[in-house]
Amino acid sequence: MPVLVKIAHMAELIDSVAKANHQVLGPIINDVMQFHSCAIPTISMHDYLEHVAKFVCLENDLLLAMLVYIDCITCVQNHRPAFAPSPFNIHFMALAAIVVAHKFNSDIFFNNTQYSKV
Repeated sequence: MPVLVKIAHMAELIDSVAKANHQVLGPIINDVMQFHSCAIPTISMHDYLEHVAKFVCLENDLLLAMLVYIDCITCVQNHRPAFAPSPFNIHFMALAAIVVAHKFNSDIFFNNTQYSKV
């Protein structure tokens, strides 16, 4: 399966989880974390992952690790609902998960300055 098709499936999954959490939890005003943006980003998760794929090689192991890391982050949501993926924070969570997965799984990775340009 081509990488762009996998990215489309991943983006659809991540978007559905973020939207479902946002409907259940609603906007969290008092408990804002560093991952939260002031407004919902205008770029879709699919377009965002395609943009990241231009700079980082998103292979199967990286995409799977990204989902595992996002799941690990969200396991805390029972104790701290601000960690739940929502449209306000999912782009930052995805990028953080990609950076960690890429640094862990790849022999060659970029420094943090390069990732910040994505």
